[in-house]
Amino acid sequence: MKGLATFLLLTISALGFSQEHQLKTKLYNEKVADNGFKVLVDNDEFCPISMKVDFELNNMSSSNGNHKIFVIPAKTKGFHISTIQPIKATGGGGFKTKTQANYGDATVENPKEYIYSLPFQKGESFAVHQGYNGNFSHQGQNSLDFTMPVGTEIVAARDGIVVKVVKHNNRGCDDRSCAQFNNYILIYHNDGTFSEYVHLKQGGAVVNEGDTVKENDLIGYSGATGFANGPHLHFMVFIQRIEKPETLRTKFKINDGGQAEFLKEKVTYSRAY
Repeated sequence: MKGLATFLLLTISALGFSQEHQLKTKLYNEKVADNGFKVLVDNDEFCPISMKVDFELNNMSSSNGNHKIFVIPAKTKGFHISTIQPIKATGGGGFKTKTQANYGDATVENPKEYIYSLPFQKGESFAVHQGYNGNFSHQGQNSLDFTMPVGTEIVAARDGIVVKVVKHNNRGCDDRSCAQFNNYILIYHNDGTFSEYVHLKQGGAVVNEGDTVKENDLIGYSGATGFANGPHLHFMVFIQRIEKPETLRTKFKINDGGQAEFLKEKVTYSRAY
């Protein structure tokens, strides 16, 4: 039997402000006995990826089902998706593969509530200019904008591993077309969630992809790059689904750290811890 060529259609969903990410992944086949094929994935990212796999089978069967989401661990080679075998040895046939993939574990459900640190240094106070589901750019999105001068020190709100850094851009405007110029840091957490810090100044990231950061570590400096109508930090926590992020409302420690609450638009918050 001669198998048809296997085609990979890789669609990368948007994170944050519709930034497109080319995942460091590879889907490929290896021949096995009886005219079969193993379907394998390499994941060179610093976090798991999720891949939805749809097989088009012609006189072939999949050992691991079809139309499923697979979670491939970080820095993994040869992750076995399925073995494709002929149903009738003399019937001809083959298969094609269509996939969609994105960062993280898209199957995560209801992570335990985590109380985040404010993403700026002790002794600082900043206002939430735009809150959850804000009218300017947060419609249907649980994210926060802290108004702050360019060059303000940004700290990690939670432990995690840095999976994406963009810091070369030097442009910004108040139109969504400028989203392509966002500088940002994306951090993966051990419960499958991500946090994203957006609009950093050019060269404003002090961490690199693959770095492990602790809560309150300095990670960068604020700016006004990308889709921004002025200097501020955009902060968002989400679970990355295959198609788009599911953003989460999160509580923060405020004042001396003994209180925790959901932050509100037009309110100034201080950090004394």
